[in-house]
Amino acid sequence: MFFILSKTISYLLMPATLIGIAWLAFFIFKKWRFRKYLAILGFTFFIIFTNDFLANSFLKAWQTEPANLKSIKSQKFTYGVLLTGMTNTLKEPKDRVYFNQNADRLLQAIMLHQQGIFDTLYISGGGATALRKDLQESKVLYNYLKSIQFPMEKVIIEDQSRNTVESARFATDFIGNQEQILLITSASHTPRAMGCFEKEGFKVQPYPTVYHTNDEMISPSMFLPSYEALMKWHILFKEWMGYSAYWVAGYL
Repeated sequence: MFFILSKTISYLLMPATLIGIAWLAFFIFKKWRFRKYLAILGFTFFIIFTNDFLANSFLKAWQTEPANLKSIKSQKFTYGVLLTGMTNTLKEPKDRVYFNQNADRLLQAIMLHQQGIFDTLYISGGGATALRKDLQESKVLYNYLKSIQFPMEKVIIEDQSRNTVESARFATDFIGNQEQILLITSASHTPRAMGCFEKEGFKVQPYPTVYHTNDEMISPSMFLPSYEALMKWHILFKEWMGYSAYWVAGYL
């Protein structure tokens, strides 16, 4: 129930949805005396959520800073824990892998393993949809790694978890929680992921990936309406709501 409810609420409270609801209500409630405020609210949402300067600033403040690679290399981890969420498992044909913007998670994990920073790659993630339980992404990634001749004796997969808290719980059965792990996930997802794994007793060294923000100086284009800003707010809202829901539920 928590899984389905959290997914439903998160979609309803996304920035694009809020803009749409405000403007839709403006056209539906034609006789409401305060109807004009719905239009103003929708326009305000539009200005805020398409502003790349605001989106970039807030997302940078939330996401975890890049790990110090020199410090990481000086350590030795038995397990590198890779969280899934980087492929389109609904796309046909099934004879290849269709990666999305989160593929940086896997690329960084491969690099870290090749450099000997961790011994075994533990991939965690089953079906992340409420209606389909057969879309097990960790198996898709396992087959992909096999196709590129990755040393498969150094790979463990967990294909039942549907969210981050389940990934952390299942990890205690697969690899135990006695050793420090190198946790590889998106920078925006790292705070929530770390909280879940630490709640289960793991000692976590984060290795954030997938940075959607930039470190450039302010430019005029950052104040023009943009799809990229809306995407950044979407990522941020998803993590804010996810973190809040997990905290309320006692998962952090």
